Amino acid sequence: MSISPKFLRFASICCSITVITTLGIHLYFKDPPEDFEQRILLFRNRAYLVNRWWVIAHCLLVIVSMWGFALIQFKKAPGFTGLGFLFFAVFGIAEITRQMYVLYYLNELREQYSLTADLVVKQGLKQSITSAGLLAAPLFGVFIFSFGLGNLCYGLSLFDQRGFDRLLSLLLIIWSLGNFLALANSFLESAVLGSFIEKYSFTYQPLIRLLIAWWLWKKAALIAQPRR
Repeated sequence: MSISPKFLRFASICCSITVITTLGIHLYFKDPPEDFEQRILLFRNRAYLVNRWWVIAHCLLVIVSMWGFALIQFKKAPGFTGLGFLFFAVFGIAEITRQMYVLYYLNELREQYSLTADLVVKQGLKQSITSAGLLAAPLFGVFIFSFGLGNLCYGLSLFDQRGFDRLLSLLLIIWSLGNFLALANSFLESAVLGSFIEKYSFTYQPLIRLLIAWWLWKKAALIAQPRR
């Protein structure tokens, strides 16, 4: 199977853009309000709606860039590479589904709640909205767990390499540990660990994405070189 340098460059550009989308998710967009009545109005909040589509675009960009990674590594380590991309695909599907669930179901319930004056109907909608939020939580668990497994498998696929590839392997494995810590903290609810994960999310993650983008671009350049 021949690998297109043009596609690898495209994957590299997608990966570079995920640096921006990651920073936007963790730094630019504000967390939704805690108050129930204020959260009801989110269905008409433009920043909130843009954030949902922003996350969807981010997931698509990650899938494309990780497919570029898979094309390079599949011949060298088919087991870990194939599993890694499978986990990244699950990550993308889970998170995109979660965002679509909010856009097309939860926001519809919010709009119905804001428009009705019937207290009985409002109470029923309030219970549905609360339940809808709880139902979305497992998708977040699948998202973070599969992303951690994807990083772990990709890191292991590079583990027997040398030079920058070996360094990238270690960085990916560390990234997976950070993902697993974030998943664990959804149960532990440690303020200290939560603060660490928050800082890690907008520092370490963008850095690794940038390094992967550079790695993809360099691999594309090597493949594009004429054979002698």
